[in-house]
Parts: sequence; C-alpha cells; structure tokens
Amino acid sequence: MHRTSANNETIGHNFLFGRPHTTKNLFPKALIICWPALGWGCSEKKDDLSIAPAFIRPTVVAVAPILNFSGEFHLDPIKAADLLASELTYVKGVAVLPVNRVVAVLTAEGKSQVESPAHALALADAVGADVILIAGITEYDAYTPTVGLVVQMYVPNAANENFDAITASRQSEPFTATRMADPLQPTSQFQAVFNGGHDQVRRAVQKYATPRIDEEENHLGWRQYLKVQSQFLRFCWHSALSNLMKQERSRRILLASENLTEDAV
Repeated sequence: MHRTSANNETIGHNFLFGRPHTTKNLFPKALIICWPALGWGCSEKKDDLSIAPAFIRPTVVAVAPILNFSGEFHLDPIKAADLLASELTYVKGVAVLPVNRVVAVLTAEGKSQVESPAHALALADAVGADVILIAGITEYDAYTPTVGLVVQMYVPNAANENFDAITASRQSEPFTATRMADPLQPTSQFQAVFNGGHDQVRRAVQKYATPRIDEEENHLGWRQYLKVQSQFLRFCWHSALSNLMKQERSRRILLASENLTEDAV
C-alpha cells in the first residue's frame, strides 16, 4: 500500500528541510505495556472513525500550509492543509487550530510557507500550539489517484517534556521507539505513497470510507473516495496521522520507561 520511513538503526533524511537524522530501535520487541487512559487499552473496542492519540493531556495542534514537491501547480497548499487539519480532529484529546492562524503569521512575516524546523517551532509558539505538523506532498495524480506525502511532528521543548511513567507503563501495543537527539528534528515522521490502483489501498479506502457515507444517497458508495481527489487525500492524511501517532506514542513511552527506571534506582 505504501512505503514508510525505517526506524531500525537507520540514517534517515529530513525530506522536507533536507537535513539528515539518525533513528534507533530503542524498544525491546518483547516489551508490551498498556495505556488504557488514552482509550487504546487491551480490551477496548476501537471506534471506526477515531485515531488513537499520542498525548496524555489535552493538546493544541497547529497545521502549516502544505509544502508542494509534486510539480502539480493546481494543488492548493492551504486547502490541502485544511483537509489534514480536518482529519486531525479524529485524534482524541486534540484541539486543532485553524490553518488560517498559521497563514496569518506567515503573511505578517512576508512568507507563504514554513522554511525550516526552527521556523516551524517559532510558528508553533506564535499561535500558542503545543505541537505543529509540517507536511509535504511529493506525488500527486488526480486520475489514478496517487498521493505521495511526508508528515512531520515538531514539539517545542520536547527535550523537557514530563511524562506519567505509571500511566505509560500500561499501554497495550508494542511500537518501535525513536528518539531524536537534535531538537530541530521532528519528534516523529511518516512518509508514504498511496496508489489508488493497488488492491491493498482500495481495501483500506473501503474500510475508511464505509462508516462515513450513506450508500443510499450516493450510488458510488465508498468508491467516491477513489473518484474525488479531495476525498482520497482525506484518506491519505488519515492513514498518515494514524501512523504518525503510533510513532509519537512510542517516543513518549520510551521516555516514560526511562523515568520508571530512574525511579527504581
């Protein structure tokens, strides 16, 4: 269905801003812990529409205008960002700022897009966000349809975050944990290409779209998400956010587990 960035002792590349980074697999594969306080415990049934969160506390998230690397001139970076922000509302415990808040700050600076990780962090501070998402579109074909994308999460003061170690020790899913030593690197990143002509993608689109549509009112049913590019882009953002939140949970679990170890010493 898609290609994702690797996390096992890999030298990666910050695609959006052209800076290399190193990620490590810092979690033992056998380690399984539960985190029911976030709504994704061992026995809880998952909501068809919701995305499991990465944050313990209510979190304010901003979304910047999309960076367009696709060569498609008809792609509107603000409208694409609005779709990402819309899908972000499915993450429990997250308050999403309007994209126009970020656009207003950029306009006051005489700019139209984020120019660096430091700029991203400054924007988050300017709009009062705990987290800012920076995303880029690398491929865009409205007819297949095909979308390639990168989504990065930047967290101001990430190195100084405090975590509830006891709560984190009860999380249900094992994840590969990554920790960035450079504060100007994204805390989490997801990269993928979604091709609507592939069976695996079509099945994922059907699963995503079915709870959202009334097939009696639309003869295309779930297939409209393969016919209407904005709908397909919604699906892509939703899938990317789900994976991004998994990565961010793993990072936070790692830090919480370190706190547990320190408390035990």
